[in-house]
Amino acid sequence: MTAYTEHCSRSLVASPAGALESLSRSIRCWFEYQQLKRQVAKERRQLLTLTDSELKDLGITRDKAELEARRRDLPSLRIR
Repeated sequence: MTAYTEHCSRSLVASPAGALESLSRSIRCWFEYQQLKRQVAKERRQLLTLTDSELKDLGITRDKAELEARRRDLPSLRIR
């Protein structure tokens, strides 16, 4: 479980700790989300560096790797 899912999946409005803590949590969650986006983008770029035989070992084609590398969304399993 990532820090994002631990701290950010809760409702920020319902926090009894007050407005300052809620704001702090919101900012921390935003930074963690941005870090996750950078990590996923890096992993997708690394996918393009694999050889065709390495991609075959993973069960994907070069075309599918290139499609994946162009994606901008985050996998839902990574943010839950």
